Amino acid sequence: MTFEQLLYAVELANHQTLQETADLLHISKSGLSQSISQLENELGVKLFKRTRYGSKLTAQGKELLPLIKQMLSQGVSLTKKAHNLGKSGQIETVRVAYANTMLKPFLNEYLAMYQDVPTKFNMEISQETVTQIIDGIRSHRINLGFIAINDSNKAEIHGLEFKPVHVGHLKLFLSPDNQLVKKQKINIEDLQKQRFALFNDPYNDRIFEHLQYLCGPLKTVIKTDDGWAMYTTIKKANAVALVRDWQTSYSSYEPLQKLPSLDISNLIDDRFYLGWLTNPKYTTSRYTHRYTQEFIKHVDAQIKEC
Repeated sequence: MTFEQLLYAVELANHQTLQETADLLHISKSGLSQSISQLENELGVKLFKRTRYGSKLTAQGKELLPLIKQMLSQGVSLTKKAHNLGKSGQIETVRVAYANTMLKPFLNEYLAMYQDVPTKFNMEISQETVTQIIDGIRSHRINLGFIAINDSNKAEIHGLEFKPVHVGHLKLFLSPDNQLVKKQKINIEDLQKQRFALFNDPYNDRIFEHLQYLCGPLKTVIKTDDGWAMYTTIKKANAVALVRDWQTSYSSYEPLQKLPSLDISNLIDDRFYLGWLTNPKYTTSRYTHRYTQEFIKHVDAQIKEC
């Protein structure tokens, strides 16, 4: 079977008439019909039931269509990759993932590097949860991760390499109008009266579950990845938020940095380690390694300055 035969089958399934499909593909009606028949003969099944009213998928055709589309998509991806290789030589892509609200230092350094980096080097940056990043590093879907992890969860990165850059603390961020601002230290009774805004983070979720074990059920107003949504909920709903200090310091939404915060180390282990996660089995060219290390060095410098 050929790429063209797969394409013809998908388009005929969409348009359901030989003439309309042939016109779209700029081939003859007889040529299209012959190509579909050849594909059916190779597969050993009838994909279409043809009548004078049109061509409709058979039961077998409906079952095979998703697979045909998948094969077609893979063919397009392969062609695109080959085209890129032919144009500029081998392109190595480093896939970097960061934990929520950490965009500013990554984007600043990426854009600063982007103008000077040759076309053979490519970097893709995405935001994911810590557990998604760990899984991605293990499966090689992600090459470089930037995460926060505490002592109780370090077993989850066993076998991976973690290079700490900064030690941070989980704090309770709140509106300047919240009555808790006046307190030096908060207790369980204080938390029981609050409404919580949470970032999407499995480790923070576990701490929140622990707090509910101590306090009983606590009200949640919102769970989000967005700095503006978090800030607005804290201000307008007078909510409190469990947020690591660096999440506000490095957020792309600067008003978060101006919110007051309270220490909660008397209630939980509030310490988190911020750093780079890699898979020791991941290998790359010396060329790509050089630019990746340059990126890491500049991000580290931004973080240590804050």
